[in-house]
Amino acid sequence: MRNPNGTGSIFKKKGKSRKPYIVRAAAYLTEEGKYKRPIIGSAETLKEAKKMLFEFNSRNLNVDYADLKLIDLFNRWTESNHVKNIKTEETFYRYSTDFKSIFEDILECKFIFLDYKDYQTRLDKYAKNKGKAALTVLKSIYVDAIKNKIVSENVPLYLESSSQITKTVERVVFEDNFVRLLWKRYKNTKDRYSAMILMLFYSGMRSADLLRIENKNINLKERYFVTGSKTEAGMNRQIPIHHLIFPIIKRFINDDKYLFKEQYDSLKYQFDKILSEYNTSGNLHSIRH
Repeated sequence: MRNPNGTGSIFKKKGKSRKPYIVRAAAYLTEEGKYKRPIIGSAETLKEAKKMLFEFNSRNLNVDYADLKLIDLFNRWTESNHVKNIKTEETFYRYSTDFKSIFEDILECKFIFLDYKDYQTRLDKYAKNKGKAALTVLKSIYVDAIKNKIVSENVPLYLESSSQITKTVERVVFEDNFVRLLWKRYKNTKDRYSAMILMLFYSGMRSADLLRIENKNINLKERYFVTGSKTEAGMNRQIPIHHLIFPIIKRFINDDKYLFKEQYDSLKYQFDKILSEYNTSGNLHSIRH
């Protein structure tokens, strides 16, 4: 299907395909003196293909980054200088979790094609504090994307978190009996999650720090380990190993990078299940009280 010169083209693949319409950008001359016609993407219908090509041309998008997804930019953010400026590991995990939960269904979408509506409609569905955390991450992502000429438009400038207010979570002080039940559970099942939760109780560390303990930073002889926090506040902090959890650490230490491979979401899910099982209220952060 011909379009005006310099605007790209659309063609339909033969055979059966869920997205048969292929969208190409206009040809350009490479540094090697060869013409290149990069593929922008594919679409299910001709209408969608035309919209994709129109957006690409009207927004002056960079075809070299057409395959980059939002999740790719998020992963870059987790390793960026923006994260180093976050004061606590707990804040880092809150930002990460809120961002991924709000934008969950567009994480695999191509980044350069996402616009104001894609983000704002999702922010409107969540509470203000959660939206503000997600926006903080998104703004940093766009700062780096603009610097690297992935996009030219700073979309987050026009975005707003919703006006919904959430209630403050009440902190709970766990009773000794709950800890005794955890020990009984661990001794009967050797459950990894029970072991991890017990380590939180006897170390006073944040769950985020627990998940970043590297095996190389565990000193069994002198009975301490060093946290692997990404933030300055928790970086290289030595924590003594309580004698009750020493056998746990000795059992789970391994040749891989981290002591535990589990993610925060799975730890939180399992902890909530245990709380429900023992008819107890609270959250991971309450362990530190």
